[in-house]
Amino acid sequence: MLFFHKGKLPILLKSASVVSGLLMSSYLIASDQSEVSNKAFSLNKVLVSATRVESSVSEVSRPVTVVERDEIDTMQPQSVSEVLRYESNVSVTGGPRAGSQSVNIRGLEGSKVLQMVDGVRQVFESGHRPSYFLDPALLKSVEVVKGPASILWGSGAVGGVVAQNTIDAVDILKANQGVGGFVKAGFNANNDQQSYVTTIAGRVSALDWLLSAYFRDGNDAKLGNNTHLEHSSKQDHGALIKATWQLNDDQAINLSYRESKEQGEIPSNGTTNVNVSSVFLIDRDTSTNNAKIGYEFDTRSELVNGRLEAYWNHIDIQESRVSDGRGDSTDLDVYGFSAQNLSSFDVFSLLYGADAYEEHFEAKRNGSNRPTPPKAKSKVWGSFIHAGIDLNEDLKLELGARYDHFETKAKSLNSKTTDDDISPSAALTWQATQALSLTLRHDKAFRAPSSEELYTTGTHFCMGPGFCNTFVSNPDLDAEKAANTELMARLEFERNSAGGRWYLEGSYFENKVDNFIEQIVSAPSFFPVADPGTTTWQNVDKATIKGFELASVYQQNDFGFSLAYGRTRGKDDKTNEDLSGIPTDKITADMSYAYFDQALKFGLRVSKVDSQLRTNYSENTAGTTYDNYTIGDVYASWSPAMVKDLKLDLTINNITDRHYRQAWQELYSSGRELIASTTYSF
Repeated sequence: MLFFHKGKLPILLKSASVVSGLLMSSYLIASDQSEVSNKAFSLNKVLVSATRVESSVSEVSRPVTVVERDEIDTMQPQSVSEVLRYESNVSVTGGPRAGSQSVNIRGLEGSKVLQMVDGVRQVFESGHRPSYFLDPALLKSVEVVKGPASILWGSGAVGGVVAQNTIDAVDILKANQGVGGFVKAGFNANNDQQSYVTTIAGRVSALDWLLSAYFRDGNDAKLGNNTHLEHSSKQDHGALIKATWQLNDDQAINLSYRESKEQGEIPSNGTTNVNVSSVFLIDRDTSTNNAKIGYEFDTRSELVNGRLEAYWNHIDIQESRVSDGRGDSTDLDVYGFSAQNLSSFDVFSLLYGADAYEEHFEAKRNGSNRPTPPKAKSKVWGSFIHAGIDLNEDLKLELGARYDHFETKAKSLNSKTTDDDISPSAALTWQATQALSLTLRHDKAFRAPSSEELYTTGTHFCMGPGFCNTFVSNPDLDAEKAANTELMARLEFERNSAGGRWYLEGSYFENKVDNFIEQIVSAPSFFPVADPGTTTWQNVDKATIKGFELASVYQQNDFGFSLAYGRTRGKDDKTNEDLSGIPTDKITADMSYAYFDQALKFGLRVSKVDSQLRTNYSENTAGTTYDNYTIGDVYASWSPAMVKDLKLDLTINNITDRHYRQAWQELYSSGRELIASTTYSF
């Protein structure tokens, strides 16, 4: 395994920084325009994993957003979640600590949004611990499916899917190149963070391979009020190995292995600050290991085109409280398998397959008066079928369903819970004109309760010696369910006389969510009998989440402009109270211009976020609301002609150094971030 020594850079990464430094000298004297080719504007981005079948955005009957590598490079994000911060009805949760961040899609977050990496589901939720572990240095693209999508992936996709795709050898190698790669060094002036990435790829006959390693080390983040966020520094490193063996024209085997390590002091709840009663400073070491083997086949027959995959995910989190050394450990192993095939006929196609995985969860909480997570095993298997039917030249019908069976067994309590669910889906798409398409769809989805929600026991918190609120297990929890109805419109025009192209997409949705799983804490009572109360997870009432979003893209030669707006509302159907976590109305604009045949590019992004005054719910006894704010981010990249394989990127986030707080977050966001990086490709 490719673990690095603490506090020391790997030799490859040291070389990356040296080479980047030498090339910076060349950058300072380079002045001619670059020989970079002018990349054509493409509206039809390719989806790799989020919809299980490769297809363009314009062909997918779901609301899908794809952020590709070129755009990610202009953001220079600190986490995967930050890649999506400009998307409509999508927000970053967890505050400014990158390791604690997650994604909210249309008001649903956490375990209600399914996370995928290279087509493999990533399932980890445990208290206030992190759930996103992939470093953005390894990203090729991030795809977001908005709205319920259990027919695709089963449990967890109640709010949507975040699919992360890592770089491949084909993304690095040029035509007819046997060996190639890049070295990259970056610096973030906000927290003095240094980052290094080294990637090398090769092609030998029918074998493509890739090796990539990264290192990141930063101090505490600086906020917009000129103070530092304590305990936000961290150090992390990791590696990625990939290989694809093309057996023949019809078959290929691919292998991948990924690992990461992160360490640093952080509050036990990373979304807030340390306090003396319930949020303690801990030293956390997190390590992940992920392995996958896949077999893909695409025969001459239209009936046989599919893949088989087996995978293993491992997460190990070791924690110790700084004040007294009290230690905790949390371990999860997931073993999974999936199979699918696409059969195409004259006027319809069938996508069908099966998924199965087994989770092994174990946690130890040392010290007295602590929660007792179960030692548990969960088994899930499901099968699905999806049909696309061409009714005529202008009408297409999609019908599908998925069946899932799940079983969770708590070995420590000798208790078992079983259940199953069916997730149907239907969509009708009408190509009204050559430019305009309309889609009406309905999807149902579910999320099975986790072993912690079902079986946690022990102490939650104490209010004095022997007077402690305790966890009570609830093996009768039902799965969360969602039913979403959506109307979408897409308008795509060909180039006009000036060479411009325009794309417009809009959707209106209404998501009915039932059986929300929430942690319920009963208040203590002191008369007539003293009772410290209990904590348990329960299914609560129904809710309705609805809203709309608009996105527009215009490209004319070297000028690009995009605009997006999102609005979401959420209510408890029984009490008519506002739901917490609903994204604030947001409009984002991105304008860029390229010079010298794309060698030099400048851009500006502006995000205008409205105030959140819809906070009328019983738990909000203080009447907390959230102010509006406007943030401006600028970016630039340059590929100097004298060193044609050199690229320099500059990003300034929150250029006005605004001191602001996102809705529903306790911590204020980072202030101005000046991020510079140098990349040399070979």
